[in-house]
Amino acid sequence: MSDCRDLVLKLPGSWTYRRCGGCGSLWMEPLPRPEAIPGFYPENYYTHDASVSSGPIPRHAIGRLRLSIQLAILEARFGYRIPEQWWERAVGRGWAKSVQALLPGFPAGRMVRFLPFRKGGKLLDVGSGSGEFLTRMRELGWKVEGIEPDGRAAGQSTKLGLPVRQGGIEDAELRPGSYDAITLSHVIEHLLDPRAALERCIAALRPGGVLVSLSPNPTGWNARCLREIWRGLEPPRHLILPSPSGYQAILSGLPVRAVVSTSPLDMGFFWHWSRKNAGCSTSEAFETFWARVMNWIVGPLLVRLRPQAGEEIVCIATKNAGSPESAEGETKRRE
Repeated sequence: MSDCRDLVLKLPGSWTYRRCGGCGSLWMEPLPRPEAIPGFYPENYYTHDASVSSGPIPRHAIGRLRLSIQLAILEARFGYRIPEQWWERAVGRGWAKSVQALLPGFPAGRMVRFLPFRKGGKLLDVGSGSGEFLTRMRELGWKVEGIEPDGRAAGQSTKLGLPVRQGGIEDAELRPGSYDAITLSHVIEHLLDPRAALERCIAALRPGGVLVSLSPNPTGWNARCLREIWRGLEPPRHLILPSPSGYQAILSGLPVRAVVSTSPLDMGFFWHWSRKNAGCSTSEAFETFWARVMNWIVGPLLVRLRPQAGEEIVCIATKNAGSPESAEGETKRRE
């Protein structure tokens, strides 16, 4: 794909992407020099947003019902113990626990990036932004740390009392075998060497530790249909976009067991945003209606029929026991 333009932040220029004929991954060609990359992130890039919330209480009854079900799912399927909220007391959470068994767990699971509760577990979030996810996970009982390249976002996190280091995963000091979980939410596509980054993260996990990487799916339905205007492409900031098969190739030979899937979550809204950013949107009311239809009906059906059609890739890799890095980390931890 040639003549790809920045439809999000409107940086001048155009870029070319190539697709792997084997796995369907995308990469920018040529890749930029490392010193050029900071210029791709102007002051209005979204990690600069200082507003952080661990999850405001919805104003409307439907929103509160939805959140109550999500909290019930986190309890039933992920092991979190969440006190009943004041706005749930009228009916209690018991009804939500009954309903949750009939519903998919993905939207709620994404709130915790699919991490089951681990009492006293140590969590590192790579690309932690302004600290919203770390704040939520700290409230849920995790010991949290973050790494964030954007100085303003890292500063906002430290004001919240979060232990966040400014810098990138490429040069961060990570003690081997020191974390129970490491998460990267829409980080991997910004890196020049995804395998090296994932290898460093895996080395920093304890035996049985979990790495979760979320990223745009270049083989998804939106990516295939929208091509150059697809919101997930986002030139020039997205450098390499691994496909589900690409993740498996990247992780091959590393001491993990990986499960890679795709999700239809927000597929309709990404369709709408892509068309709107490109100036293709017609009726705002119709586009919004169609986005909701895609989110709730078309997207889930597509992923059921074609598992790689989702908008977002979810890679969950569990570290094997007994790897050299694990043994070294366990020894240092005991010392």
